[in-house]
Amino acid sequence: MRPIHRNLVVGLGVLFLAGAGLVFTLNAGRRVQILVDGRQLTFATNGGTVGAALSQAGISLDPADRVSPPLSAAVDPSVPIVITRAPLLSLSADGQTTLLRTANAVPGGLIAGLGLTLGPDDQLLGDGVALSASTVLAKPPRSLALERAVEVTVADGSAAPRVARTAAATVGAALWVLGYQLYAGDAIEPDLDAAVTAGLIIHITRARMVLVQVDGQALQARTRATTVDEALGALGVVLVGEDYSAPAGGQPIPADGRINVVRVREEILTDQQLIPFETTYQALPNVEIDTLQLIQAGVPGVHRNLTRVRYENGVAVSRVAEAQAQVQNPVPQIIGYGSNIVIRTLATSDGTIEYWRSFTMYATSYAAKFTDRTPGTPSYGRTASGKILTKGLVAIDRQMMPFGTRMYVPGYGLAEAADTGSGVRGRFIDLGFDDFNYENWHMPVTVYFLTPVPPSGAIRWIIPSTVP
Repeated sequence: MRPIHRNLVVGLGVLFLAGAGLVFTLNAGRRVQILVDGRQLTFATNGGTVGAALSQAGISLDPADRVSPPLSAAVDPSVPIVITRAPLLSLSADGQTTLLRTANAVPGGLIAGLGLTLGPDDQLLGDGVALSASTVLAKPPRSLALERAVEVTVADGSAAPRVARTAAATVGAALWVLGYQLYAGDAIEPDLDAAVTAGLIIHITRARMVLVQVDGQALQARTRATTVDEALGALGVVLVGEDYSAPAGGQPIPADGRINVVRVREEILTDQQLIPFETTYQALPNVEIDTLQLIQAGVPGVHRNLTRVRYENGVAVSRVAEAQAQVQNPVPQIIGYGSNIVIRTLATSDGTIEYWRSFTMYATSYAAKFTDRTPGTPSYGRTASGKILTKGLVAIDRQMMPFGTRMYVPGYGLAEAADTGSGVRGRFIDLGFDDFNYENWHMPVTVYFLTPVPPSGAIRWIIPSTVP
């Protein structure tokens, strides 16, 4: 192998073409075909060997070039002469760049052939790719660079400084080759793309791993922040309003790197309670008894309670009474009832009766034998008014009318309120019979209340609206 400068190579190519043309013109020997890297040339030569023919044609060869047939072979016009030029290689080493042709595909052999030595930490790059000195390539590279290792110091956080040799061109490449794993957030000085020089000190400031629980998610990242506020800012977590963090914002990041963010919101809950209205009654002298009229509709009042509820991460943690007020007073309902009594007569199978009031009641019947009293005892057949039960005495609800009230029940006859019972309520009337003349009653009937009209204070002006 021998070095060839680029200008020399170009000049040889020009001389080759010019010389070949001249030989072709001046010689009238045997015509031979020559192929140089796939380019074909026909010329006449009187040389006896391939080497002589090429020399006569002015074609110079590099020792690394290959010629077929060999240079010592006799010229045969029927056999073309094929020249395969050795690839051109650019070799950079120790600050110099050399161009040469070579067919050597072993990088270590190329270096050794030029008298260069490869140190234990030096690095070979073939076409920009790191190569082992003993690697056998399919073909020689276009460029080969010998990068000499230099001594650098790596200060990685709190670890002891490490002195190492590297042939990497940049800080980033040197750290990679030396096995340093870098993370987002780590600070490197000089920058990763800075050139490596002998004696360089590389400082690595490691970022801390933090885990932030926020909004139902776990955010994990590395940061060089020293306080909780700085870490949250680096992660883009913003505290709004009453939001807070644990530890608090100005505190140092805890040893385990865990930070909890609590989202806080408050809302005012409105609770309205209805205040029942009262119902009052008003006598209407011009309206007949047992007639009801709505004079004024009742309206419930409104009592409002305001409660401030505090939520932390969506969970209610406190409730505080904020205010309360009665925002609307109830309006009473006023019902008018007729107090005008009209005397009427009615012809019945028992004769004409005179009555002042009538309404429907549900009639049942009973006799002394249906009670739990023992015949022959003083209480047997005795009513609540003290009278002995017989037909014409009836049990009523004393809140509806007093004992002694006289009435007429169609199909039963004249009756007097003289008894009561636990099951006789409202518009119930239980028709009394002797044991021997008992009749079974279960039906609604119209009951007529006979004159004379009782005193106003003894009259129940408003009776239940429904019949059982």
